[in-house]
Amino acid sequence: MSDLSLGIGQLDNDQLGGVSIQRTSPPVRRAGYADNGIVTAAQIRVFPFAGLSPAMLQRWESVRRDSLAESSGHRDHPFFSPRFASAVQAARGDVLVAVAFSGPVSDACSSDAADAIGFLPFHRIGRIGLPVGRFLNDAQNVIGLASERIDWSQWMRACDVAAFELHAIIQAEASWISDYRLQEVKAFRADFEGDSPAFLRRLEREHRTIGKQGQKTRKLEREFGPLRLEIDCRCPDVLEQAITWKRAQYQRTHILDLFLPDWTRRLIQVLHEPGMLAGTQSCDSMSFADESLRGLLSVLRAGDHVVAAHIGMIERGQLHYWFPTYDPAFSRCSPGTALFTEIVRAATLHGIDGIDMGYGEQPYKQKQTGTTSRVAFGIITDSKWQRVNYRFKQQAVACLKRMPMKEFFKKGWRTIHPTAGIQKLS
Repeated sequence: MSDLSLGIGQLDNDQLGGVSIQRTSPPVRRAGYADNGIVTAAQIRVFPFAGLSPAMLQRWESVRRDSLAESSGHRDHPFFSPRFASAVQAARGDVLVAVAFSGPVSDACSSDAADAIGFLPFHRIGRIGLPVGRFLNDAQNVIGLASERIDWSQWMRACDVAAFELHAIIQAEASWISDYRLQEVKAFRADFEGDSPAFLRRLEREHRTIGKQGQKTRKLEREFGPLRLEIDCRCPDVLEQAITWKRAQYQRTHILDLFLPDWTRRLIQVLHEPGMLAGTQSCDSMSFADESLRGLLSVLRAGDHVVAAHIGMIERGQLHYWFPTYDPAFSRCSPGTALFTEIVRAATLHGIDGIDMGYGEQPYKQKQTGTTSRVAFGIITDSKWQRVNYRFKQQAVACLKRMPMKEFFKKGWRTIHPTAGIQKLS
């Protein structure tokens, strides 16, 4: 489709570009160039995503890959890909990208893509900068720049925002956490190190839920037919069914329906459209080791029944575990866990060497992963009013979570106000 012509096809065979990052003395703010390596507002220009040239999109990807080599892969998240920003742009059309250059720029000059050294895709809602893709985005930071080169005051000035409200900041500097009073939460991932079956055997030994899943899976087979994992399902009807199941799950558990806005459903569809899948194979023996970012729908069948599905993203052998769901009719056999174990069992065969579960300390993540990191969240601002307003809202939410009978009131409130909290997805 025409909306996808910006940033999808051009990024499959990009050339790596060099970026030199200097680690130097503490920051000194100056106009124009900064001798200490800190990027200033004079070096940053904001573009609508649709205004980025193919050369700039390729530079984005090459800068990103160079920064991965410098940070030992810790920022290797699909949300940093220009292809993800392109999909969000196609879904809702309001993506902005702040681009840092090696020297000062002005609106009157044409900025050379070869001089770009950092990228920050975002939405500007009022005077607040928000992560591209809103709460569907599980990883945020400036792409391509070492954290010590980032002065958020300079980025706020250049982006014309009073604050950045971020909920999953990867590799946050200690000074950001102290200066902006950010909080931290754990993030989880599974690293297979070339042997996912061995990783699964370890999970089965260490976690009773995973260890007992084999019995439930065999029961599923006995009652409904042999299991079959389709790791790369491209059926639009199955994708739509998976979204329907997930929305029903949100309603059963009285959680905000992330697929309530049209654009979030559209984003999932865009990530699975032929433009994203161009050049890929469709067979059970395929390898995802060199795959460019795209959506990946994996389904587990028992006989003729689809019992569980997972809507995720795959990039270069790393699977982002995003929206797992299942048919409630099979819930007694834990089909969601069965799907996860089958994906892990087959991962190495398909060139998948890790599964990123994202942030949030849900118990199932601890049972299904082996690597823990921390991400920061909060509001980055120089405005006292913005800090007070954000803190008040956070304290109000924390107070509600501590209330007696909170689940009862939560159910009633969600029944009366099903769109409560929808501003997180605006």
